[in-house]
Amino acid sequence: MNQNVTNKPRYITGFDGLRAIAVIGVIIFHLWPKVLPGGWMGVPLFFVLSGYLITDLLIQEYDRNGHIDVLSFYRRRMKRLYPALLMMLFATATYIALFARDLLYNLRAILVSNMLYIYNIWATKHGDSYFDSWGGSSPFTHLWSLSIEGQFYLIWPIIVMLLLGLRIRRISIGAALIGLAGISAILLGVLYDPMNINRAYYGSDTRIFAVLFGAALAFGWPSRRMKYILSPRVKRNLNTLGAIALALTIITFFGLNGEWRTTYMGLMFVATAIITSLIAITAHPASFLSHALDNKFLNYLGTRSYSIYLYQLPVFVFFDKLVPQHDTFLMGILKIIIVLILSELSYRYVENVFRRVKKPALGSGTSWYKTFFGSHSVQAMLVVAVMLIAGTGYAVSANESAQAKPKNTLEKRLDSNKSRINEANKRAVAQAKKAQKESNSKQSSAKSSSQKVNPNSLTQQERDLMGKYGLNADQFTAIRDNRVTAVGDSVMVDVAPDLQELMPNTVANATVGRQPYSVPEILQSYDSQNLLSQNIVISIGTNGLIGDNDFNKVMDIVGKDRQVYWINGYASRDWVTQNNNFLSTQAKTHKNLHIVDWASLAKDHPEWLGDDHVHPNTNGSVQYASLIAKTMAEQSQKK
Repeated sequence: MNQNVTNKPRYITGFDGLRAIAVIGVIIFHLWPKVLPGGWMGVPLFFVLSGYLITDLLIQEYDRNGHIDVLSFYRRRMKRLYPALLMMLFATATYIALFARDLLYNLRAILVSNMLYIYNIWATKHGDSYFDSWGGSSPFTHLWSLSIEGQFYLIWPIIVMLLLGLRIRRISIGAALIGLAGISAILLGVLYDPMNINRAYYGSDTRIFAVLFGAALAFGWPSRRMKYILSPRVKRNLNTLGAIALALTIITFFGLNGEWRTTYMGLMFVATAIITSLIAITAHPASFLSHALDNKFLNYLGTRSYSIYLYQLPVFVFFDKLVPQHDTFLMGILKIIIVLILSELSYRYVENVFRRVKKPALGSGTSWYKTFFGSHSVQAMLVVAVMLIAGTGYAVSANESAQAKPKNTLEKRLDSNKSRINEANKRAVAQAKKAQKESNSKQSSAKSSSQKVNPNSLTQQERDLMGKYGLNADQFTAIRDNRVTAVGDSVMVDVAPDLQELMPNTVANATVGRQPYSVPEILQSYDSQNLLSQNIVISIGTNGLIGDNDFNKVMDIVGKDRQVYWINGYASRDWVTQNNNFLSTQAKTHKNLHIVDWASLAKDHPEWLGDDHVHPNTNGSVQYASLIAKTMAEQSQKK
């Protein structure tokens, strides 16, 4: 018996199982990101699968016919993907127009860019971060990946036909594609910006490496050349590699955080290479994965994975807006059930209907459109489609649909605070330089906390500040003239004006999205300018983990003579709790490290937080600054 598969395309068992794993990962990540922080890697799994399958089919077509029918390829892809996408877009737009009009902003651009498969490009500048759910999610955010695949489908058959026509060794083509994948991964690292992750995460050039991995695999590991029967030793080695690849992929899903800097500096590339090896082993008909992943449950999810992917985020977003207690486990299960129902309807009455449209045989006397529109399923679908098109027309007729979303209260306050911080910094720096000229001492000019204070000597303005921030006379005079260097992320942008009002000699360096690893460089810059104060206030850790190395750098720069006041964080992110525990541990071994326990205070006073439950509101900002001042005063009184 000939062990090689014939030129006929082979149905690859196990691939529907991989699709199921991918979509399960994405859904769990969207519902319970703490449970599966790397579930977003389901998208690269889809990418590699698409790259492999499409390239493998194109190569087989070229080998059979000597050319690739590009137009026929486009028709097949459009029938397979476009109707379901349009139905989801129109259904979502209609729902927004009727029940969620706060999501109307940018709707025209979102719909058009998705229909043209350029949504990911639009999202690099205008879209929400894929990992940001604090400010409210968009029901379209996940569609960026479909645009990258659409762009790939547009150009790839032409490129494959040209490459094969040049008679280049196919293994060499595969190697070149891996090289291009490496360049794409390098761009991912170069363009990564923690303050604007969208350019790196959504970019076609930065994410195409996953698709290229799949395409390279197709040139070096074609499905039709695989033997069904292998020697025991070879099969054992194949299965061992498959088990390792599956285990590493699972570890990736559970462990790879999409907001880590290291993820963009190489970990995503390595994880995608592991996924590619998993796909390679599964593609082999003799592997145990080819059979283990071929079961009714996984095949059911896999065949419907496209529709499941389309509808999951709209359901989650709309459900959360409707149901107050939406984050319980039971509510999560209910969301999944709704997604499965919608995806089943989409699969049966949209995907399958268009997929099965074929030209009638010659001489049959029946036109294709009569056959198509004569189906009751098609007629029912058309009625729904007309209604949704009308609803979409109503949605895009709203003025808001052509406008960018206006900034919310927090965003406006942060923008306003930036200019206020800059002006206060100029005054504080000028005062610091003046003090340096007048004295060789590095100590601040703060009044001694042991000095007896006559409350009657305070001005009315100072009394008003004491009342506003809840300080007594001893606390106020202990911190009023302190020189302070404050470094932080958006929380510090929110709070710094209050801190500078209370302690005018405060120089604040804060920006939205700042990561902990940037703090040492900032402090070193101030130290080199002789502007690093005796009191260091740090509010960092909301956006990522505080690394041991970064923390040690901070403490080395600060030295033992300066006092560090590190505010712990309050946010529903797993690393925030890790950071808080880490800081508490470090405070036991660093005598000049003082933890400002905002987390405990915020937990007891949710009314001090904004809508995102992370940033303090106007009153919360006052309380935040007050807590810092009281901690400083307490430390001053211990001296």
